[in-house]
Amino acid sequence: MDTPALGPEVGPTVLPPGTKVGAWRVHGFGGRGSYGTVYSVSRLGPGPSTLAALKLAVHPGDSRFEREVELLSRIRHPSVPRLFDSGLWRDTLGRAYPYVVMEWIHGEPLYSWAARRNPSSRQVLALLAQAARALQATHEVSGVHRDVKGDNVLVRPEDGRLFLTDFGSGHFPGARRVTPLPMLPGTPAYRSPEMWQYIQRAGLDAASPLMALPSDDVFALGVMAYRLVTDSYPPSTHPYDAASRCWLPGGAGPVPPRQLNARVDAQLNALILRMLSPGPEARGTAGELAEAMERGVAHSGPSADVPLFEWETLEPSQWTEEEQAEAQLLGHRPRHRAAQRAREAARVDTAQRKPRRWRTWLAAALALGLWPARTASVLGDESSTPVPVSLGDTAPVSSEVPEKAPVQKGLAQQLPKDPLPGQLRPDSSGRCRKRLIAINGGCWAKVDVEPEDCLGHGYLYQGGCYAPFYTSKSEPASAPQEHQP
Repeated sequence: MDTPALGPEVGPTVLPPGTKVGAWRVHGFGGRGSYGTVYSVSRLGPGPSTLAALKLAVHPGDSRFEREVELLSRIRHPSVPRLFDSGLWRDTLGRAYPYVVMEWIHGEPLYSWAARRNPSSRQVLALLAQAARALQATHEVSGVHRDVKGDNVLVRPEDGRLFLTDFGSGHFPGARRVTPLPMLPGTPAYRSPEMWQYIQRAGLDAASPLMALPSDDVFALGVMAYRLVTDSYPPSTHPYDAASRCWLPGGAGPVPPRQLNARVDAQLNALILRMLSPGPEARGTAGELAEAMERGVAHSGPSADVPLFEWETLEPSQWTEEEQAEAQLLGHRPRHRAAQRAREAARVDTAQRKPRRWRTWLAAALALGLWPARTASVLGDESSTPVPVSLGDTAPVSSEVPEKAPVQKGLAQQLPKDPLPGQLRPDSSGRCRKRLIAINGGCWAKVDVEPEDCLGHGYLYQGGCYAPFYTSKSEPASAPQEHQP
């Protein structure tokens, strides 16, 4: 443990360069999420200094860090970040904050990576195969990730290597609970139908929770793949949503991805539908799916090399105001989304989860650090300095609630009274740049979602959902995540 003599203004969210944390020295701020802050660090002492990623808990005694340390210590796979160290850091009041140090990886969140490169079905198959292999390695050590989603999957631009990150929500035999029964970790859109069905039957007084299974991870991988190739989520699995009927035993399952986007290769289409089978036994194991995906990469025909979406070809003078704003955020021209146009024309959205508009998703992704400026890193930080990997939420967990952390019954956190570290501030006249709102000394983007959907997108303020907007020099780690056990 490290007990440096620090001023009262220094805490887990504000560690200045040079601060010692265990055997590590802080170099700079990497980002902040709901439950942890990320710093770039190097090991103290003589010899070569290798950059690493340190995640420091925001709340003392956050047991989610124990989970990430345990799982990462068990897994050895090139698509899973390497664990270097863990320990406790104490503030000036003697409170102990757990931290974990991991491999530093320069990568982009999956959806951001895809939006910048417009991959083909073959490229998507190759990426999904890597994700499935990482899940296979997790399942083989009796672990379950429990929060597989696009924001927790990073792609290294230089070689296309995929990394599955944020194991703090994971489970393994003997792991202790940190949230009320019967809820399980996970992001709602990625939950398997059987998990929701259990929660509905059990109620809040369940004596024991449903244990997450490898088949739940496989289903979440299918949701991620569906979202990647169609720009929309499959129908909701929530039992109170009418669209969830397709997930009942013997149900038809989701609309095939190829029906929403004709550019999806037939083999990729079939594998996504397999992962999204209503019955968990029909999905197959992560290892079986990885083998099928790798065969698809090797043997698919020319149709698998067609980019999945059309790119915008209009001259800038013909772009709408909204498209110009998107281009400024993206760093390239907006693209036409063939799948989205086809979906709207066919009016099949009645069978789909309520879609989030592209501009809303983009604004939230940028504001929450999942889509920063030019270069990519672990948390979607695209400043010139890469951000460490395996930090879906900056804390070693994607969506769990620490035992001592205040929560709000499934709602997002209230907007903080002070700006977050690295957040853009209003100018001297008290105004923020166009499309942003000045609140409590910081610049915020209004996210077009209902308050009950704000969790995972931003913070609640006067009945609305707002995401912090960060400067290009210090992007945040990720969005606030859903509460989990």
